[in-house]
Amino acid sequence: MTYRLEDRSRLGRMSLAAAAVIVASLSVQSPAQTPAAVSVQPPALEKSISLNEWSERVWEAGVDGNEDLLHDLIDLPPGSITSPESTEAYRNAVRSWHQTRQHSTEFLEKGRQEAIESLQAALEKEDLAEALKHAVAYQELIQDFDTALQHESVREAIVRADESIDRLIESGDLMQAQEILFRLKTAYLDTSRQEQFGEYEDQLEELTQQLQLLRRYDPQDFHELYRLRAEARGDESSAIRPFNPMLTNRWRDEVSGIRVEMLRSILDTASREHINSQGWKPLVLGGIEALRTLATTPMIDDTLVGLSDTRMVDEWIAGLDDIETSFAEATEQSHQPRSLGRNVIDEIAELNARTVNLPLEVMWREFGDGAMTELDRFSEVIWPYDIEDFNRQMQGEFIGIGVYIEETELGEIRISSPLEGRPADLAGIRSGDIVVSVDGVSTTGWTLRDAVREITGPAETSVTIGVRRDSDDRNHEFTIVRDMIRMHTVKGWELDGFDANGRPEWQWFIDSDRRIAYIRMTGFDQQTYGDMLQALSEMQSEEGMPAGLILDLRYNPGGLLETAVNVSNLFVNEGGIVSGEDRFGESSFHATARKRRAYLSGTPVVVLINNGSASASEIVAGCLQAHEAGIVIGSRSYGKGSVQTVHPVTEHAKLKLTTQYYRLPSSDGITPGRMVHKKPGSTDWGVQPDITVSMTPDQVLEANKIQRDAEFQQAPDDWDTEAKGPWVAPRITKLLEDGLDPQLHTALMILQAKAYGDEAALADSR
Repeated sequence: MTYRLEDRSRLGRMSLAAAAVIVASLSVQSPAQTPAAVSVQPPALEKSISLNEWSERVWEAGVDGNEDLLHDLIDLPPGSITSPESTEAYRNAVRSWHQTRQHSTEFLEKGRQEAIESLQAALEKEDLAEALKHAVAYQELIQDFDTALQHESVREAIVRADESIDRLIESGDLMQAQEILFRLKTAYLDTSRQEQFGEYEDQLEELTQQLQLLRRYDPQDFHELYRLRAEARGDESSAIRPFNPMLTNRWRDEVSGIRVEMLRSILDTASREHINSQGWKPLVLGGIEALRTLATTPMIDDTLVGLSDTRMVDEWIAGLDDIETSFAEATEQSHQPRSLGRNVIDEIAELNARTVNLPLEVMWREFGDGAMTELDRFSEVIWPYDIEDFNRQMQGEFIGIGVYIEETELGEIRISSPLEGRPADLAGIRSGDIVVSVDGVSTTGWTLRDAVREITGPAETSVTIGVRRDSDDRNHEFTIVRDMIRMHTVKGWELDGFDANGRPEWQWFIDSDRRIAYIRMTGFDQQTYGDMLQALSEMQSEEGMPAGLILDLRYNPGGLLETAVNVSNLFVNEGGIVSGEDRFGESSFHATARKRRAYLSGTPVVVLINNGSASASEIVAGCLQAHEAGIVIGSRSYGKGSVQTVHPVTEHAKLKLTTQYYRLPSSDGITPGRMVHKKPGSTDWGVQPDITVSMTPDQVLEANKIQRDAEFQQAPDDWDTEAKGPWVAPRITKLLEDGLDPQLHTALMILQAKAYGDEAALADSR
């Protein structure tokens, strides 16, 4: 777990760490433009085009991004749709779709007003972090970020928050200062005020780094800061558990095994392989700055006792300054920065020995992490402490009990969610349970790595997990048999349950009558492509191959490049899928479609994306868009168009580096395709949807909750049985019936129109 605030474009604008809300851009017709009733037989169109021609025009309007024409055509199909029953069904579908759009408009107007009212109320209470949260929400709701900054209440919140930062830092309230800086930075994101954005970003980066250091090396003082911030927020004191003294020395595990040879190998590889590398110089300077920050982080001297001697600290910082100056000057005159950089490492070791005497493992870890900050936010060192978890994430399967675990702010091991249908879920483990023992051994002071090592084990062996629940005071024990755990990333429309092997059984068709299927992908791991093929096989055995498909890539953070290529190839039978570009601007790879793998080529596909869709998701969406193999709906994607490769450093450490940018295929196959990576200062990035469809914050929250709860076979941890009665999972159809997901609803309408036309064409051919 990390305490670095998430920075995923505007992904984290609506909240801070606890419950991020993804907010798409709003582009919804006003109530006056949304008809209350729909006529599906306008005489002009009825006489001019056939049903098949109409459906082709609907599809072409979507591919061309002509939103106005698309809406008009959906409203006005020609004549009877194959039968009176189909005509009535389509009329009802259009009416429901308009109700969804009306619902969005009403939420939007209400949300703007509530955001300003909540902002003003927070200002009256002097709660500046809360005020900024509502200021950012107001920005999202009007979608003109510069204009929003001029609103009187927004301006007041920003000015007062800015004035509070120095005061908060001087008083030691680092967490509130961090929260305010995060929200100030977010308020200026995507505005024309990029200089101000950069200043807040730099301040936030420095403060966040200090808090990370404090948490690692002085968890007791970090806990105290957390407690004070929780009390200031009004959290119940009973929810703030006392500090666990077993965490005091955990930092030794986090730096264990780190050696200077490992650091040299890291710098060698990064300077040689990173796509934007400027050699050793910026890496060395970043490492020196990290050591300077370590020495100036408040309260950390309780653990790193060498930093408690003010005179030695002053000598240490002065010595770092001298080393930095000499190195910078020497690199201007020398063509051997590698040799100079390696000398710097030796000089720092000597300086450390005669001043603050930091543990060498600490010094080399912080130097290495600081060097990585000079590259990009996707490059990182996988230190020995983290290597097991990293390897497991890449595999997509492991032997265990089937739970996601996390470390709380207080250092406890918590079940974030059990995997449905897997051993822990079937045994009764719940989301929110605190793991207090494993096989009778207390977890006090355990790291996540400790918990993973003890909970996992050979298949068909048992482990006893003791948990504490907030709902009662006693501990519960569950004996669970370990099994192979698959992290399923391919999901369908509605969950029917699980088979005897714990594999989810899905209803794949969102509209069985029209044979329109739905697939939601949550990642791209080694198992994803095979799961996609299995889904297609199940569809074919149930209803036949789909006549249309909704591919939902919203909130999908990406994964393996090879998997993205294979998934894209399902829909594209020729031409390029994606290409790579190295640090010299030369092609590093070029993935081309293979016809025999294009099982869904020609199938109408609508891809859903938003600003949580990144990396491999953008490859798939961008590839289908470039080949006009599908229509992309939603909001602009995240803009993570880079490829990370993993380099071995030693047997127990790895280096993940950005080594390439990828380009999407061009429409003509000749000119260079778009580069979707969001570089600093760039305005053209990500995958732009063909049709922009919006979701308000309330819609996003409610839609996500329904989608989550619809897959729960047991009550979620926030379910109040006494107040609400026995748990009954909501039907996923509420997303459409209650107008909560206009992106999904629009995709369905387009595919239904296409299906009606295809049915008519098939009937005519007979």
